[in-house]
Amino acid sequence: MELRISPTQIKLWSECREKHRIQYLLEKEPVQWSIHYAFGSVIHRIAEGYWAGKEYLQTFHMALEEASLYDVRKIDAKDQVKWVGLQEAIAPITTLYYGYHGDKAKTEPALMNEKVVEWNWGNHAGMDVVCNGIIDRLSNRRVLIDTKTASAVGKDWKTDLKKRLLREPQMGFYLAYLEEAGITPSGIEYEIIVKPYRGSEPRIETIDVDKEVVKFQPIFRQQLDWTIREMCQFYASCKDAAPWPMSNTACVSMWGECDFLSVCSGKADVNDRTLYQIKEKREEVTA
Repeated sequence: MELRISPTQIKLWSECREKHRIQYLLEKEPVQWSIHYAFGSVIHRIAEGYWAGKEYLQTFHMALEEASLYDVRKIDAKDQVKWVGLQEAIAPITTLYYGYHGDKAKTEPALMNEKVVEWNWGNHAGMDVVCNGIIDRLSNRRVLIDTKTASAVGKDWKTDLKKRLLREPQMGFYLAYLEEAGITPSGIEYEIIVKPYRGSEPRIETIDVDKEVVKFQPIFRQQLDWTIREMCQFYASCKDAAPWPMSNTACVSMWGECDFLSVCSGKADVNDRTLYQIKEKREEVTA
């Protein structure tokens, strides 16, 4: 049996095994989608279009098309208002992105742009493991770049964001792919699209994480190995067991309650179609 593993799956596994089971084994997701996740997808289309050498209007329409995939009837009234505001920011962010990077898409075309990558990890517990994901960008100068969105709330927002990003598996995972491919990046950084907030204009900032990611990489690869082995054991031997081990720390976070907290606490049924649906087969993007 083949088990395909992405950075998003690894992150979720570290947060809560049961949430992972619901999302990836049962393939369920909440009917009410996240506007921040959706807007992250929109921003990725803007970056993708620019680095593909598309004209401004082509990229703008790509972003609008991505935004149109999300049904506003499936979110509450408060989020509907926020989503309208985020959609209104698509044009100024597209303009900002093209102005910020200028003609680099032509003079310094990216070596990788929203590139789907994968490599064989090996076999464990009868599982053939394929690591896979999407690298946002490997620049012409071989800088590994991931695009994120953020809100500049609080004076320490950038420091706090960097601390959080360094605890996520994304950069270590893609650095592992580049190592497997024989590519040594010259740098590693996050490109942060700062969303409009209380009348402020959107802007772009970068967070350099090269030293931290490279220094931690040997430990990350060891931890990745342990995580994959554990996931293989669960998928091979525990499919009929439910629930899987639940986290006691991930139920409530800075973003609110877990989408499945009511299921885990016995207040809702994951098969309730008014609350949960079969997961749509979209590429996973982290806002």
